[in-house]
Amino acid sequence: MNAIESTVMLLAFAMLRYLPVLAIPALSPLSWAPAMVRIALLLALAWLTVLASPAAFIATPRAFDAATVLLGCTSELLLGLTFGLAILLPQAGMGFAARLADMQAGLSAASLFNPGGQHEPESMLGTIVLLAATVLFFSLDLHLQLFRLLTGSVQVLPLGALGIRLDLDGFFGMVGSGFLLGMAVVAPVIIGLFAVDMAVAYATRSMPQANVYFLALPLKVAVALMLLAMTLAFAPMLMGRLYEDAFARLPMVIGG
Repeated sequence: MNAIESTVMLLAFAMLRYLPVLAIPALSPLSWAPAMVRIALLLALAWLTVLASPAAFIATPRAFDAATVLLGCTSELLLGLTFGLAILLPQAGMGFAARLADMQAGLSAASLFNPGGQHEPESMLGTIVLLAATVLFFSLDLHLQLFRLLTGSVQVLPLGALGIRLDLDGFFGMVGSGFLLGMAVVAPVIIGLFAVDMAVAYATRSMPQANVYFLALPLKVAVALMLLAMTLAFAPMLMGRLYEDAFARLPMVIGG
């Protein structure tokens, strides 16, 4: 295989490494961008990554048989999916915690009266938290840190080197840390609503003839929104820590 064919193969490997983070909406921080913009960025980053590789690594002819190409593509795609988990797991942790607060506040019952919901439950607090997380992800330059880690991974795991070793302990550690820190984002809301539930339970025992649940529902919604507004003042530190912890655990997940 000559140098041109080797360069084309390395370009394909680089595209597969960047593909999950740039093209798959659930794993990409740029899911809001048009598809053509993400594809152009994918091609540009892959080409720059190949150009930044050592010249001897590109010029050296390499034997790429069918098995090597298949294993190389699989390895690069798995590596890109692993970096995508650093975006997906923090969002899943925050979304799960916000949905829990939604259920506790009674906001999840609003989906029953939404004729356009098509039986898909919507989380009001989850939408607010995830929108705030998206804004902060770019405001804190965490996207630059993500792409810096992706480009730096070429120095540790060269393109098509088949050196990735996924570590289950590191993966489960990332999952547990993501959901734990995600719960910390809305913990004041959950604790405050628990106190309101205790007061409502006491009122129910004192006045069993009154339908206290529907009387207390507007109060719980108001308390949830007030506590969420107070919590979002500390959101940059908590959400930034959530993403940075996921980035710090990436080397353990890929066996580095």
